[in-house]
Amino acid sequence: MNETEHKAYHRRLIYIAILLVIILFGSATFYHYIEKWRYLDAVYFSATTVTTIGYGDITPHTDAGKIFTIIFAFTGVGIVLYGLSLIASHFVEVREEFWMEKLGKIKMRHPKTFLEKIRNVLGYKSEKLVNEYEKSVRKK
Repeated sequence: MNETEHKAYHRRLIYIAILLVIILFGSATFYHYIEKWRYLDAVYFSATTVTTIGYGDITPHTDAGKIFTIIFAFTGVGIVLYGLSLIASHFVEVREEFWMEKLGKIKMRHPKTFLEKIRNVLGYKSEKLVNEYEKSVRKK
């Protein structure tokens, strides 16, 4: 991952974090005014909804609150999952680059396989056999 890709990743992560904070506190403000909840309860409900914990101890009672919760749950959970997938893909990519770099430094010898060792012991030469076969075919 080059420097520009790394910066772009961090930028996307910051955008997702800002969007999550806006959604969390925006929905808490909605619940505070529409459902008449204390602001702390509204933030608590928003956080448990967006993280899919959903204890069920606080639930919306108005129709507007229920409709908003449906929309909020789908969008909020989607954004949280996108953020988590972004973080996970970054860790996987960084780890892959780490191991590719480590493997690139290893000098590998190519030992002969067991079959190649047997062929050498028995004097098996594929080129010699092919040449002998071609000579026998030409004679016919």
